[in-house]
Amino acid sequence: MERLNKLLPYHVQARKVRLSYVDELFPDLKDDPYIVLHKNVPDTSQSAGHNRENREKSFNDYSARHDVSGSPLEYSFGICGFDDTILTTRHNWRKEEESYLPLSRNDACNALNVYLEHFDGNTLPVLALCDGKDPRQSKLIGSIVRDNWFTTLEAVSVGVVPQATVRSKYPKLIQEHLKLSGMQEHDIKMSVFNTFDLFGVKQERIDWDKIARSDFEGNIDIEMHSSSLVLNPRLSKNTLLVQVNTAWKDSLLKEQRSQLLLLSQYLLIIDEYQKNSGQQNSVKFTTPYLEKYEAVAEKLNLLLNGDINFRKSNNINIKGVDCKKKENIEMDAKLSERVQNVSLRHDMDFTDHLWKILIATSEYPQMTSLVETILMEILEHRFVPQANDTNSTRIMKVASDMRGQEITSFISCLLLGSAPLELVVDAGFEKLARDYLYILRGARLVDAYDIRRKLANVSSGVFSTESYRKGLLTLAQIHISLECMLLIETHLECPAESLQSVFAHVYKEFLSELSSPLHHHAELCGRVYALTVPLPAAIVSELNILKTDPTVWRAALSSHSAASTLTTTMYYSKTPIFPTNVYPTDDAATQKETVHGVSATSSSSRYKKL
Repeated sequence: MERLNKLLPYHVQARKVRLSYVDELFPDLKDDPYIVLHKNVPDTSQSAGHNRENREKSFNDYSARHDVSGSPLEYSFGICGFDDTILTTRHNWRKEEESYLPLSRNDACNALNVYLEHFDGNTLPVLALCDGKDPRQSKLIGSIVRDNWFTTLEAVSVGVVPQATVRSKYPKLIQEHLKLSGMQEHDIKMSVFNTFDLFGVKQERIDWDKIARSDFEGNIDIEMHSSSLVLNPRLSKNTLLVQVNTAWKDSLLKEQRSQLLLLSQYLLIIDEYQKNSGQQNSVKFTTPYLEKYEAVAEKLNLLLNGDINFRKSNNINIKGVDCKKKENIEMDAKLSERVQNVSLRHDMDFTDHLWKILIATSEYPQMTSLVETILMEILEHRFVPQANDTNSTRIMKVASDMRGQEITSFISCLLLGSAPLELVVDAGFEKLARDYLYILRGARLVDAYDIRRKLANVSSGVFSTESYRKGLLTLAQIHISLECMLLIETHLECPAESLQSVFAHVYKEFLSELSSPLHHHAELCGRVYALTVPLPAAIVSELNILKTDPTVWRAALSSHSAASTLTTTMYYSKTPIFPTNVYPTDDAATQKETVHGVSATSSSSRYKKL
């Protein structure tokens, strides 16, 4: 780049960068690096508040720059400081792309010639941004020299046209391609791409300086690829594109997320304590459930006396569950209803309630004191915790083993070091495992045996933080798969049974040992996950999207011979294709039922070196 920029005129800048609209208009370049020539405005970075390094960042770098994931100890459980959600304007470009200003077509041609004159042989694709003020309204021109082929690229604006007229242009597309290529119609290969925006805005198109990360719920699009100008989901490859935010502030699963992160924090404390046994008295917890010690002790007293009415739920939408109903009726509930009712699941017992009480303590000595109270109650007053037959948690085993033991020495051993926190972690792990199992059973995705097999039996043997971390990873993978399913269920208006195949694919992707996108439970702190899911034609038909016009429609016609190839593309979008701060739109462009159009051409010819 440095050599090229020295050769170019001062007012022209070359950068190796990816631009979303280039990838959309020339999809063959999507996976390859290319060079962009644009106007050099030295003061732009300072006035816009973006330095050159930030402007050159790709989508992945930009996403990472705003990723708040990290150590669970640094995770903030506090109330978000943003009271009002900032609505984002839908557009097709990334914020940093607004910094790249176009050249006149004449300057763009001259800059391209400089590049081609000084770089022989195979070269990176190079495109120059044009301001559209020439008679052809050029937006992009470029070239590629590769393997004895010379390719010219051009994209020109066709303006803003009524949506209803787009389909009437279909025959003209073929006629124009035949005229340019000199081919017969049967020699033309057609590729048609449609995008339907169902919900939200893609994260890479959000200005994160203006919106809180926790305000972003996610995004759902449907893409349809076909070889026909007629839209038919049964003859198309239909794909659901989902982006889900693990840190969305209004998630139905935010309680489970907070408790997963709290368990992770406890495990780190156990690790640190085992390195330094004198740390116990100084350890303070970071918890969203913090209450005064007296209130926590009172709740424990009620629990030990068989009163569980102290429970308070933050979810006002909980729907009561009639335990007398048959299990298959309960199974038919929507996934969101299962999540809302998880605090009322039928297998809730002593350790579930104990976990919810103890996580409200602010420091380790308080927690240790409460654990001592429980143990003394069991020994001195013959208190018998009420638990399910399948409850094999460490604290239930302790309760069983305490009978006939000498009080002082036995309890002293259970209160040493990290032992009390280990009992609490084990109870919390089991509680969350039951929560997720209850939800998954309702979704009819897996059976209990499969989940238990993945989690293994961490409650037996010597306490190992690594064993619990492996289990936490599995729970985190289940968690994000459920977040993804909830987003789909909420915004795809389909019967629950129709979504079973989609849910099964989501679950399989996130729980895969080899290819799961989630590799550590701490990644639940604030990362956005993207997932591509095959979408059955039956679901597409149920969504009735064929009754609406696509958000983006692209038709590419290609033909080739031994000495040449030609691809002509028509691209229409409901929203502006190029940054509006660079290419302003008039009032007509903002009217409903209109689309923005661009015609793109890629023409290649074989040449012989002299």
